[in-house]
Amino acid sequence: MPIWAIADIHASATEPESGRPVKSMDVFGKEWENHMERLEDAWRRDVAPDDTVIVAGDIDWALHLDDAMETLHRLAGWPGRKILLRGNHDYWWSSKTTGRVRRALPPGIDLLHNNAFEAEGFNIVGTKGSPIPGGIDWSEENAKLLNRETQRLELSLSSRDPSLPTIAALHYPPFYPAYGTSPYREALERAGVSLCVYGHLHGGGGGGPRGVHGGVEYVLVAGDAVGFRPVQVARDGQIVRGDIDMTAARSVS
Repeated sequence: MPIWAIADIHASATEPESGRPVKSMDVFGKEWENHMERLEDAWRRDVAPDDTVIVAGDIDWALHLDDAMETLHRLAGWPGRKILLRGNHDYWWSSKTTGRVRRALPPGIDLLHNNAFEAEGFNIVGTKGSPIPGGIDWSEENAKLLNRETQRLELSLSSRDPSLPTIAALHYPPFYPAYGTSPYREALERAGVSLCVYGHLHGGGGGGPRGVHGGVEYVLVAGDAVGFRPVQVARDGQIVRGDIDMTAARSVS
């Protein structure tokens, strides 16, 4: 059975009277119009009940878990096993509330946080990630976050079955080729990871890695970059090679 991936679905609870999302994404361009309905149509068409889908962060705009439950139940009703990763806009889920979130999850949804899963003959590992040096004003807080998230990636990698190939998921790009390496890239290469999926960059590549670098295949799976359709990244025990043609990116900040 295949493994799929998507990130940055940016869902929202709906208003009781109108049925419209509390936070509409339409302001970010025509590609976001009815994006959740389009995603659901594609998901139900492509994903089978026994498949696995990695959702690599920025899942719901809610500030609190109770407000994110509508989206979590909606995802639970779609085909496949879902493995969720935290993004920078998932304010409803912090590292301190992971236990509470896990207890509240509907059946068929798991959280990827300081752990690893097995699916279809692969390890699934990952962490949220963080900004990395290069192209931004660097701060002590950035450095702390980079160190913490690198440790979480290492912990996830240490939890896997070493006999199986590994797919890693990060929300942030793990590095930018224009700026060289990063602790995330180095950890992925040392661990012999086969594939890394990531999001955060909207509309296209945005300078993130694509294709093979250091033996690791990188694929951007941000929702608007892939047409709000889950990307098949593995099938029959093999990585599905090749990236999607994407144009210039912009950030939803």
